Amino acid sequence: MDRIGDDHAGFSIGHDPVRGTIEVTAWGFWSAEVATAFATKVLTACREQPGAVSLVLDMRDLKPMREEGQKSFGSLMRSLPGLGVSSATVVTTSHLTKLQLVRLATENGAGHSVQWVNGTNSLARNA
Repeated sequence: MDRIGDDHAGFSIGHDPVRGTIEVTAWGFWSAEVATAFATKVLTACREQPGAVSLVLDMRDLKPMREEGQKSFGSLMRSLPGLGVSSATVVTTSHLTKLQLVRLATENGAGHSVQWVNGTNSLARNA
């Protein structure tokens, strides 16, 4: 598992080979350094696991992002079609963060291909 940031703000990336899933967990209010590393690290993880068929972004504890974070998330969304990932799921609890992420996904051509899950419902535990 790769971890960027600290206990207050950051993200981690893992791979579940049984489920064929790249699992990303994000939390806090990202610094510019953490934000700019996000897309690069997630894209690298997806490319290094060619058998991964889904991407799960658990963003329940992520705060709304500044410009660097928005650019990084948008870059990831733009890159989804070329990754060989057949499904992407974003789990959120904050309405404000979800609105920001939906806007970014839509602006970057991935709005229709991302499944949005409310992190407070039982489905989120198995996304």
